[in-house]
Amino acid sequence: MQKSLVDRVPIKSEYFNPNVVLPYGLLLADVKATLENAHDFVFNLNQMLVNQLGLRIEDILMPATFSGMLSEFLVRQLSSHSKTLTRNLYHNGHPDLIPVGRYPGDTVQYGHDGVEVKTSRYASGWQGHNPEKIWIIIFRYSNDPHKPEKDTRQLEQRLPFQMVEVLMAELEKGDWSAQGRKSGSRRTPTASIVASGTVKLRANWIYRNPAFAV
Repeated sequence: MQKSLVDRVPIKSEYFNPNVVLPYGLLLADVKATLENAHDFVFNLNQMLVNQLGLRIEDILMPATFSGMLSEFLVRQLSSHSKTLTRNLYHNGHPDLIPVGRYPGDTVQYGHDGVEVKTSRYASGWQGHNPEKIWIIIFRYSNDPHKPEKDTRQLEQRLPFQMVEVLMAELEKGDWSAQGRKSGSRRTPTASIVASGTVKLRANWIYRNPAFAV
């Protein structure tokens, strides 16, 4: 039987890795609570939107906008649950989460201590802004996006949003491949996580739905 696109998929305790290495006093319970919050948030929002518009938030927003919204939500929730990591209050500051009390006013434009948060629908090919030594946590999700030109399924036949994998590792500069911008371009420079970084992240997984394992 197909799940409805507004079902709330449960977060399963058996999908967590009890042997994961977490930095800065972050706890497995903090991540679990954050995942529960994310499922509640998207479920409640989509229940309202589907009833009113027949569309989910993923159908209304562009994929990158949805991912950015989810990323900001996860940063705030991790900050609220952790006693040792807090949200970086600097606008567009780096990293997203910093150790409590490490920087004045919990604000830093560019710090070396903390955790950068990424969200993605993809199992690899994750990007950042600069090759650097940094702890990074990747929240991978599935939301079965609707593509009108290719997808003829009815709304109720599509699968609901769910977090399927959370990976975390401390990456070195060599775990990134810089991708500069061409002369005259105003595109933000990016860096991609290469195979060595992907191996580190997959080896230190926090949460993994086996149906989505790579």
